Amino acid sequence: MVKSNIFIGTILLISLVNIGCQKEDPVITYQNPTPTPTPTPTINTINAFFETNIESEKQTISIDLSTQTSHIGPNGTILFFSPNTFEDMNGNTVSGIIEIEMIETQSNNEMLWLNRPTTTTSGQLLVSGGIVYVNVTQNGNQLSINDNSPIQASIPSDNYIPMDYFVGTTDNDGRFGWELDDDTVTTNTADTTNWNPGGNGFFSFDFEIDSIGWINCDYFYNSSDPLTGVQVELPDSFNGNNSAVFIYYNTINSVASLYDSDNDGVFDLGAYYSTPVGMDISFIVVSENSNGDFYYTIINSTIVNGHYQTISSSDMMGPVSAADVQNAINMLP
Repeated sequence: MVKSNIFIGTILLISLVNIGCQKEDPVITYQNPTPTPTPTPTINTINAFFETNIESEKQTISIDLSTQTSHIGPNGTILFFSPNTFEDMNGNTVSGIIEIEMIETQSNNEMLWLNRPTTTTSGQLLVSGGIVYVNVTQNGNQLSINDNSPIQASIPSDNYIPMDYFVGTTDNDGRFGWELDDDTVTTNTADTTNWNPGGNGFFSFDFEIDSIGWINCDYFYNSSDPLTGVQVELPDSFNGNNSAVFIYYNTINSVASLYDSDNDGVFDLGAYYSTPVGMDISFIVVSENSNGDFYYTIINSTIVNGHYQTISSSDMMGPVSAADVQNAINMLP
């Protein structure tokens, strides 16, 4: 009996010792990590600037289809249509009053102002005879154009030059380019008695418009000169978010855009496009900062092989107004 009590006491003592020697479980305090702030969307100020330019250049004309079958723009572009030309989105012919939005330009400084470069989506340089944008609505509802009764368009020209028909398109990166279409452009001698006094030219580029959007009459620029890539480096704080860089061709009706793919302030023509060596050009930079201040520069140059153009802070004019930038662009040759 005594042995049993001693045995039981020994077991209790060992148990108590074991309990006292056990490690306590660590106390884990769960803390919410610092929340990652929701990224503030980056507003590309320079793209917004060009969109504003496009909106300001739109002519909006109310047309009564029962009495009017044509419209002449301020630059002399004529649109001819019939009562069967316009349809609603269900394919029904519309009648009565419609609204036509129209942009027309024949000069490369205006194309630059609208950021409508004369290059194809595959990187070929075009020489433009004129750009037309057309959109049609009725009471705010989008309309389409009847394939069997399209708009007949005429753009005035000083030159009798064969042209091709291109349609405008924007890729996933927001880059605008032109694609060759099967439609044809006919160069004719113009009946100048029908042209708006603001128009000019003794010839016309005549074509059909069967879809809403941007149309360009161009021919491919062919040169025996070698081609080269071009890079333009901007000063600190100027990059693809707030700046646009162009090559303005002084001797042909063409303009090309350069892009800052890495957003590091170095702009280039991309992987597909090269420009002819030896051409007299101007590099045009247009910038708008977050405060709405504008800066620009115009650098005259001649393209050399492997052209790398560095633009310094002292080259940038500003701050100036948007009107100052437009005036400088309008004075380009």
